[in-house]
Amino acid sequence: MKNKQGSSKSSIKNSEIKRIRNKITISGDWWNGKTHVLLDMDGTLIDQPGALFHNLFAMGVLFRMRSFGSLSQLIKAAQKTKKILLSPHSFATNEEAFFETLASELNTNRKKIERFMSKFFDSDYPFICLFLHSDPYARRLVDLLHASNRHITLATNAVFGRKEIELRLKASDLFLHDFDLVTSWDVMKTTKPNTNFFDETLKKIGASPDSTVMIGNDPYYDLPAHTLGIQTLLVGNKLNLKDIVDSLEENVRNNPRF
Repeated sequence: MKNKQGSSKSSIKNSEIKRIRNKITISGDWWNGKTHVLLDMDGTLIDQPGALFHNLFAMGVLFRMRSFGSLSQLIKAAQKTKKILLSPHSFATNEEAFFETLASELNTNRKKIERFMSKFFDSDYPFICLFLHSDPYARRLVDLLHASNRHITLATNAVFGRKEIELRLKASDLFLHDFDLVTSWDVMKTTKPNTNFFDETLKKIGASPDSTVMIGNDPYYDLPAHTLGIQTLLVGNKLNLKDIVDSLEENVRNNPRF
C-alpha cells in the first residue's frame, strides 16, 4: 500500500512539474473581443535590475533629505507614508496622500517637500534610471495595440508622478503619449495590489472586465486584476513579451479591418 501511495504521489509531482515547465501559448483568436489593455511598467515593459534600482533610489532620497531629520526619523516617515499610500485613504489623490503625510511626519511645510522632490527627480533620478534595461518587444507591443485600435492604459502602481514615470519608460523607447491613460499618482487614489486600483482604472476608461486584458509580471501586484474578471497575463519563465507580440501579430493579420 505504501509503495502504491508513494508511486501515486510521485506521478502527481512529476505531472505538476511538467505542467509548470510547459510554455503558455496564446492564439491570435484569444484577442478577439479584448478592446482594452492594461500594461504594467516595471518588470514588464522595462527590465529592472531588482534590488539595485530600489536601493539606489532609497539611498539617494535619504541622503538628499538629511536636512529634514535624522535617519531614523526619515525612515519612520517613509514607512508611514508608504503605509498610507498602499491602503485606502481619504485624500483626493495619491499625490495628496504622499505630500501631506510626509510633510506631517517630518513636521515641515509641504512646499519644501515638493521642491525637494522636484529637484531630486530633475538631478539624481535620471542617473538612477540609467540602470534600467529595455525589453526589445515592448515598443512593438504598444505599436501593435495601437494598430489594432485597442485602448492602452499604462497601469503602473500609482505612487509616482508623470515625469518620473516617463524617465523610466524611456528605457524601452516609450513615452507618456503612447498611452490613453497613465495611472500616475495625480489621477489615482488607489494602489496595487488592491483590487480597488483595477476597479478605479476600469471606471476611468469605461471598460468592462471581460473586454480587458492585464499584462504584468508580479503575481502579488498584478494578479488581483484577475479576481475582477480581467484576463491577466503574467510574463516570466512560461510567457514573455515576444510570445504576446507573436499572438497579437497573428490577430492583426487575421483581422485586416484593423
